[in-house]
Amino acid sequence: MQLYWHRRTLQPSPNPALSTAFTAAKQNNSCVVPVFVLDDAILSRANGLGVAFMLGSLHELRDWYRGHGGDIVIQHGDPTDVVGRLARTIGVEQVVWNKDHSQLARARDRAVQRALTRTGVAYTSVPNEQPSKMNSSTTLPSNPDAYLANPHTLEIKTQAVPRLSDLREDEYDSAPLTAGTESARKRLRALSNGTTYRRCDDTG
Repeated sequence: MQLYWHRRTLQPSPNPALSTAFTAAKQNNSCVVPVFVLDDAILSRANGLGVAFMLGSLHELRDWYRGHGGDIVIQHGDPTDVVGRLARTIGVEQVVWNKDHSQLARARDRAVQRALTRTGVAYTSVPNEQPSKMNSSTTLPSNPDAYLANPHTLEIKTQAVPRLSDLREDEYDSAPLTAGTESARKRLRALSNGTTYRRCDDTG
């Protein structure tokens, strides 16, 4: 079983690490369990607009997984504890994630790697390639349903996507960009036609 840890990349494709997890699951006749951790160390540093956009992306991502017969595990806590505990609980072969280069992300990755090493769980940190470098090895299988596990059948605790008010008390004076792949494509087409949009900071 492959545990895929979503972080900044909250879309199924392009997603090099998720593709890696699917490939390993296919080769080993196993399945993929995706997880997202609501990490206070990240949330406390992000502005309200960024968190709102992240939650919108998470909603769309969960819909995609459910539409393919699976689901995404969402838990709130320290990734070092959450990822390590999940890996041990369901007996995964490896944990896979996209490499991130921010200082906070690198420190978080090292902590998770140490925790997994102590418990004998393998891990793979995959370079997050630019779209221009994407190829067949970074795309998803045509039948992801065949390789997605349903966390409920594994009796894994998960939670609903929280509201912004559940995570923050601050307010903002403008609406966030609509999250999701299709909305991003619409904005790209609009940009190509000369329309500009205010940038919304990423989180994770």
